[in-house]
Amino acid sequence: MKLKNKISLFFRRRRKIKQLEDRLKNATPRELTTIDTSPIFFNPSNEPKVSIIIPFYNQELYTRNCLQFLSKNLTNNYPYEIILIDDNSPEAYDFSNISGINLIKNDTNLGFLKNVNKGIHFAKGEYIYLLNNDTEVYENFLDELFYVFENFENVGAAGSMLLNPDLSLQEAGCVFMKDFNIHQIVRNRKPFYPEVNYIRKVDYCSGCSLLFKKHKDNGEFNLFDEQFAPAYFEETDLCFDLKYNQNKNVYYTPFSKVLHFNGITYNSKSKENQESLNRKEILFKTNKEKFYNKWEKQINSIEATCVEERILELNNNQSIVFFNDTVPEFDKDSGSNRLKEIMDSFIKNGFHVTFISKDIFIWQAYLQTYQRLGINIFHEYKQYKNYRFFIESFCKNANYVWFYGPNTFHRYFNKVKPLFPHAKFIYDMVDIHHLRYERALEFDVNNATLKKESDKYKIKEIEASRESDCIITISEDEKEYMKKFINEEKMLTISNIHYPKIDKNSILNFQDRKDLLFIGSTHHPNVDAIYYLYNEIMPLVWKTNPKIKVNIIGNINTIVKDINDERFIFHGFVSNIETLFNASKIMVAPLLIGAGVKGKIGQAFEYYLPVVTTKIGAEGMSLLDNENVLIADTPENFAKAIIKLYEDAPLWNKLSNNSEKSLYPFSKEKAEKIIQGYFLNK
Repeated sequence: MKLKNKISLFFRRRRKIKQLEDRLKNATPRELTTIDTSPIFFNPSNEPKVSIIIPFYNQELYTRNCLQFLSKNLTNNYPYEIILIDDNSPEAYDFSNISGINLIKNDTNLGFLKNVNKGIHFAKGEYIYLLNNDTEVYENFLDELFYVFENFENVGAAGSMLLNPDLSLQEAGCVFMKDFNIHQIVRNRKPFYPEVNYIRKVDYCSGCSLLFKKHKDNGEFNLFDEQFAPAYFEETDLCFDLKYNQNKNVYYTPFSKVLHFNGITYNSKSKENQESLNRKEILFKTNKEKFYNKWEKQINSIEATCVEERILELNNNQSIVFFNDTVPEFDKDSGSNRLKEIMDSFIKNGFHVTFISKDIFIWQAYLQTYQRLGINIFHEYKQYKNYRFFIESFCKNANYVWFYGPNTFHRYFNKVKPLFPHAKFIYDMVDIHHLRYERALEFDVNNATLKKESDKYKIKEIEASRESDCIITISEDEKEYMKKFINEEKMLTISNIHYPKIDKNSILNFQDRKDLLFIGSTHHPNVDAIYYLYNEIMPLVWKTNPKIKVNIIGNINTIVKDINDERFIFHGFVSNIETLFNASKIMVAPLLIGAGVKGKIGQAFEYYLPVVTTKIGAEGMSLLDNENVLIADTPENFAKAIIKLYEDAPLWNKLSNNSEKSLYPFSKEKAEKIIQGYFLNK
């Protein structure tokens, strides 16, 4: 069966990758031959956030086409103005039916660089967006550039993925390498390859689609250095100034896409002759020398000899690779959300982060979430080469390799260890699986399956702990338990990561809420808890208040199909849980078995929702009964706790108000301190 599955996956991968290849191969190259003179309408703002500067010299065909695509794909999410600058074009044009633009006509030809600087002085926006007139912008092109500024720290500029007219990749940012080697990140890459599909730091991006602030922090203009006039190296110099003088980062984002005809702005290829090409070559060499003279110290400090090394160098040579069986579905289970938050914490601490899970394809639903965080997430993209090729090409110099859970560790560790010669290997236990099965056996002592699983995972988890360089436990309680098997010095605790998801002042009052809430996946402790709640606890509650309902969130409904009481409402997966969390009066977590820290408890605190749970549910969270939660371990006491909390407003408000204090051990700040203390000091 295993061989059959492998063969099936092989052909599935080939088929899906061929679809990507064929889509690109069969793309019809864009060509412009006739001018579309249809009216174009813009809706500019008197107080723009961004000034869109488009310089042009002749080329009415391309300029009008550029504006047509701009009008289709601009939104009002960011108030804008459009500054179109005619650099004294000798050819006639007619833009009289284009409304909402500022058309500036130069009396003399300034050249590209000075033309842009003139536009920056004229601009009213806080941000400048430079756009070549030989481009076609795609949907959300501008919103995605602003996304970088709003979600990453210390951003100086953001540039787009540039596509050729045949939809092949033209540029995915640019980097410098040792000995003044300059590389556009294009060579042997296609626009669907994983290494060009995540937000990351670069040395510079092309000025044909570049967003940056109009002013420096000291109030001066961000202008092109006019020693590079009329053109070449001007945007490279600006990006270096942002990085090395203003201490800001330059980012590339693949989610802002722009088709660039290349070579049209300020040129007309049909009229170029050898003399003109020679002049450009001389100008390029001259400006390259000027650039080197200006930035000699910074250029000579670069040690990287390939693109991948330079990308790591831009992250201070701090890199980590995560392995998991699947892409974490962060909105479906607490473990996946924890892994997402941990990866994000590494990014916030300056690491280059890679995520690997085999048999994942570009259409997978959660890929873009992680790519937007700045994670180079592997997906199958070559017909005959898999994740090992990807490792050898892009992350073999990783400092750390992180395996999520015992199954992932045993699936990948021996296969990939030789591929990471410099790495320390991290085993994230997630929770102690064998302990969970041992606890389940206490309720079903003759269950051979539970005994088999307990023994299997005990061997797996102890072996993984001994073979790894560092073991991550999810709580101090589990760390204490693992001391029986592993030296304490190898262990580090990183728990779930939680933080308030709602403004405390916006939550509903006690008297405006009703019913109970349970959230859980098909994980067997959750299934047991649902039956325990339905069969033993709620009948006692309903004797006092038969109207109380239980709302159940999560895919547990795919397992539990024999509860048909209208007071047990199975909602299945809910994409926006805030409404139910804000409307419910109590979160219930009657867990009898399990291990680790229970994400549902922390999730309730995120929404200031009081909790009734068991000792198992509260395990590892330093929670006190009647202070952070109510704890009850018999059906009778659990039912009494529900009824009391359902009717006692002062107690409800006390627990709700203590939610943030309950979350502190699971804060982002604490996780980042642990990461900084261990991973940054090694």
